[in-house]
Amino acid sequence: MSQHKYWIALASTKGIGTASLTQVHHRLSELQLTVTDMFDLDGKEIQHELGFTEKLSDLLIQARKLLPKIDEDYTRLIEAGIDTILLFDDLYPHRLADTMKNTAPPVLYTYGEKSILQKKSAAVLGYRDVSDRGEMISFLASRELSRHGIPVASGFSRGAGHLAHRGALEHGGSSIAVLPHGMFHLNVPEALAEVMDLTRFCFVSPFYPVEEYSVYNSYSRNSIICAMAMAVYIVEAPEEGGIFEAGKSAVHHKTPLFVTEYAEYPESARGNPLLIKDYGAIPVRGRKEQDLLVPNLDALIGKVKWG
Repeated sequence: MSQHKYWIALASTKGIGTASLTQVHHRLSELQLTVTDMFDLDGKEIQHELGFTEKLSDLLIQARKLLPKIDEDYTRLIEAGIDTILLFDDLYPHRLADTMKNTAPPVLYTYGEKSILQKKSAAVLGYRDVSDRGEMISFLASRELSRHGIPVASGFSRGAGHLAHRGALEHGGSSIAVLPHGMFHLNVPEALAEVMDLTRFCFVSPFYPVEEYSVYNSYSRNSIICAMAMAVYIVEAPEEGGIFEAGKSAVHHKTPLFVTEYAEYPESARGNPLLIKDYGAIPVRGRKEQDLLVPNLDALIGKVKWG
């Protein structure tokens, strides 16, 4: 059985969080033991030989009960070409780990080119029912980022999210889609399937593969995007809801936040001036480029490249 399966079982056990997993990994590394070695011990041996508390030792034993189901799902992952990245793996996004620390997702499930996760990315986020103007801004923003070799990170929902990914793919860039559900529920819409290139695209889910979509997961997904990116650009946000909360998450994570400034705000962007006024978001204005009015992302690009 792959060692990753054991770590997934631990991460899936109620009561074992990121801090506990980090503690276990550190202790096993000190003793030059593997996680499979630990699973061969009984509760008392774990407690006395590894030095864990009785409570943690009991939780580690409970994780064994999940192994048959984990093994079954892991086989499905392998067959589908889905990889797993653990918090302490070299391929885990360093900024995400540094920003979220003990709240970082301990396991990331990925499909596509996972090396993109190591690059400095910028998030492009927006409301699902984005305005026509916002649709164009999302697409052009990704085009601009791709011109500068910056991967685009976004959710994988209709509206601004799909347009952000398409803008990157159509202009030779790379993109990261963070899902609000497990990988077994991934469905690529035709509009993106026709331009999809998995050598320049990475699907990421912090949720167990069978987990379904929920509003809570979408909020958590947005927070992860804001923690992983070097800068966040919100195209349009209503006065409340997931995208507005994403803006607040960016501020919480100390990720530079940029927001579209309109002369007249559409209904789908009523939260934009609030993010600028109340949360210190940097306004993004348009500039003429031939016959197009494109978002001026010079300041954002500078933040991504040079901090």
